[in-house]
Amino acid sequence: MKTIKSILVELILPFILCWFFMSVLVDIVAIPTVFKNISNLQEAGKIGMTVFGRFNLFEIFFGIFILLGVLSPRTKSKLMISIAVTLLLLSFFYTFYMTPMIAQTSIKIHQISVTDPQYELLSIQHNFYHKLYRYFDTGKLLLLLVFAAIVTRFNLKRIHKECV
Repeated sequence: MKTIKSILVELILPFILCWFFMSVLVDIVAIPTVFKNISNLQEAGKIGMTVFGRFNLFEIFFGIFILLGVLSPRTKSKLMISIAVTLLLLSFFYTFYMTPMIAQTSIKIHQISVTDPQYELLSIQHNFYHKLYRYFDTGKLLLLLVFAAIVTRFNLKRIHKECV
């Protein structure tokens, strides 16, 4: 059991960095490339929602294992626990609320005519969720960077104590 706990502790930083760089890859490279290269907006949206839906599952995985790693040491950092819980909750929020809301709104938009009065309301709703997602994702990326710095500092202090 002690070996599993020490492995979890050692994987905190790699998981944080993996999560960060995967988010950057999806947000800045993959999804814009889809929308740039697929002329049918509805198809591009479907691909985007599929990618985000699958990626959200990776985020839950990272969130759970980072939280387990943070909870593993005998002495626990309340700050690191708080950040890990926040990130896990954010991944649940994306998976079970934001991504489905954007996908459902997109489906509804493509089922009605542009001249239908509902179209504008749905477009406003879609833009709201999309903007909200971007704001939360920006916050997540910043939080992951801060978390990586905190874990690095914690690891350096631990190594220093072991050397002294």
